[in-house]
Amino acid sequence: MKRRPTKSTPFKHTRRAALARATRSLKAALSSKRQLLAGLSCLALMVIVFGAWRVRESARRQLDEDRKNLGSQGEIPFEKKIRAPLRRGEVTFRQSTATVRAVARFGDSYFAATGGGLLEMSAEGNPLRHYTVLEGLPESDLTCLAVFKSKLYAGTRTKGLVAFDGERFESYRWTDRDAQAVNALVEDGGRLLVGTFAGGLIEFDGVRFRELKAGAEKQRVLQVTFVAKYGTRLYAGTFSDGLWVEEAGRWRHFTLADGLQSNRIVGVVEQGGAVFVASDFALTTTPRDGLLRESTQAGQTLFHSVATWPSLSGVARYGDNVLACLDDGELFAFSPASKPSGQARVSEVAWERPFGFAECRLAVVEDEVWLLGNRGIRRAARREGAHAEASLSRLSLRSFGEAEQTQAPSSNAVSALALDAGGRLWAGSFRDGLDVFAPDGKRLAHVESEAAREINALVPDADSSGMLVATTQGLLRFNQALRAEQLTTADGLLSNSVSHAAILRATRSNTDTNEAKNDARPNTLLLATSRGLSLFEHGRWRGLTTVQGLPSNSVYALFASERTVYAGTLGGLAEVEAGRVVRVFKDSNSSLTHNWVTGISGAGGRIFAGTYGGGVFELMPSGELHDFSTEIGKQFVNPNAMWGDGERLYVGTLDGAWVLDVRSRKWTHLKDELPSAVVLSITGDARHTYFGTTSGLARIETTFWNNPPKDVSNGR
Repeated sequence: MKRRPTKSTPFKHTRRAALARATRSLKAALSSKRQLLAGLSCLALMVIVFGAWRVRESARRQLDEDRKNLGSQGEIPFEKKIRAPLRRGEVTFRQSTATVRAVARFGDSYFAATGGGLLEMSAEGNPLRHYTVLEGLPESDLTCLAVFKSKLYAGTRTKGLVAFDGERFESYRWTDRDAQAVNALVEDGGRLLVGTFAGGLIEFDGVRFRELKAGAEKQRVLQVTFVAKYGTRLYAGTFSDGLWVEEAGRWRHFTLADGLQSNRIVGVVEQGGAVFVASDFALTTTPRDGLLRESTQAGQTLFHSVATWPSLSGVARYGDNVLACLDDGELFAFSPASKPSGQARVSEVAWERPFGFAECRLAVVEDEVWLLGNRGIRRAARREGAHAEASLSRLSLRSFGEAEQTQAPSSNAVSALALDAGGRLWAGSFRDGLDVFAPDGKRLAHVESEAAREINALVPDADSSGMLVATTQGLLRFNQALRAEQLTTADGLLSNSVSHAAILRATRSNTDTNEAKNDARPNTLLLATSRGLSLFEHGRWRGLTTVQGLPSNSVYALFASERTVYAGTLGGLAEVEAGRVVRVFKDSNSSLTHNWVTGISGAGGRIFAGTYGGGVFELMPSGELHDFSTEIGKQFVNPNAMWGDGERLYVGTLDGAWVLDVRSRKWTHLKDELPSAVVLSITGDARHTYFGTTSGLARIETTFWNNPPKDVSNGR
């Protein structure tokens, strides 16, 4: 049987078409699903972003609201920072702790707030430990102390408040006001009273800060120099605005119009039913009960004078008596019980005052009277039942915590530094003369006199292996044995106010004969003065002033390089060759932006100039000046604070030290490793660099620069 051919049926075609349609539908659905998922993802992302924005805006509004609430409640926003020690073996400090501002008992030790850090002493007065910025202090210049809630609080000159728990330091910075001096601290029950110069009178409960303001007008109490609490009454003395008194929410303000002899208050005591107010000019008194009366009778003077002392610096209770001290440590005493109206007889207290005692003040610690000043601490012998003035005709004041600081400068404000040919370090201050240190760091000598006091600059004198010392009283030329001759206007200088010095070495030309070469031709000595440039050549002095082309007669810095001397003046930079001004750089004819040139130095064969407010400039081989303000900003370079070696240039400013690697042209900013951010002088040798600051000396080993710490930044 023959089979018939098979034919395609409509069903098979329909099935294939349906399958194709289903495939296309599935693809379309998948594509739509992808688009839907993408859309949903975008929508979710938008929701997340919008939500984050709303959260951020809500947080910002809440923060603004909280700030408003804090402001309305008098609370002060602040930042708290736990300060870790700076453990760098290459950095060592030399600081004097001789100037003491406050003493407090904390734990088993006594602590002293000094101009060179926090000093811990045993109960017998033996020094135990010296705390500086290397141990965690925000700065070394401390002003006052108080114990509050198991911590020791210290005021600083510029860095606000710091707390110490016996192991670590915490600093407090108020973010809504200038960080200026904290001058007074008093523990008052559950609060710490903080008197600041520009931030007002502040109370701290351990968690929050709040500013105390006077009266219904909420007047700020500024320039606070002294705070005391007697019972329920609070006294706040100011630098130039008199005395504020508060009790039970009532405030009174007293000034010269009320009988005070000066508006600068240095102390207040209550004794024998009277209030005694010490100003920098006189001691005045008034009965305690009438002090807060709303008004006095017409023409009536509230305060009456007890004694006039133009340099009165402190007052304290001592038994039944009142002690007053002057700035130089001179003491007076009287008993106010007989005549508190101000007629009590005042008698001088005899005691053995050390030479040069100054910056004195009285303190009371654990009912004992202490005398503090720039020569350390004196503690008065404890008295039992002291009643008569005659018993205070002589007072036993014993040294406490005094230790010879053989490696510390006499003053922490080191205005000049230099190393002589024998490797001895010379350190000068503007108030306390000169110190000379051996290479091992031991202080060899202290030189201080009417001539050797206000030191502007130190320049090694190779001719005598000694030192040239520029002062406000002329030039002192020390030999190796520390004997000096003085040069003044009587010898031919233009002015006794000498800012700097330089020695231009005599040069020999190739055409000089052997006879001429053997002739000892003298070098040229140049002195920067307030009336021009003085030059000593050919056996006599002569002057260069604006008449001869100097940009200004006020000369601040000198640097000698081969045949050229560079002079920095108030009006610009001058090049001097062969005793003539050959070129002047100032803002009108060069890229110099600030004409006040305060420092000049060479480094790696290159010449650099520092200005006060314009930063650092390099004198290029082309004769043009290169401005480094893009790298380090327009720094204020301090006079006598530029020094260079073959590898680096060191520049001292109001904001630490800036160090330029002359090969890589990279700058390093050094600040935290220094006793103070204000660097006044710099010098060094192959092993060490020395930085003189307003809070002492720092010595940094050269190896430090091979591995700078992380918190030292390159560039700005």
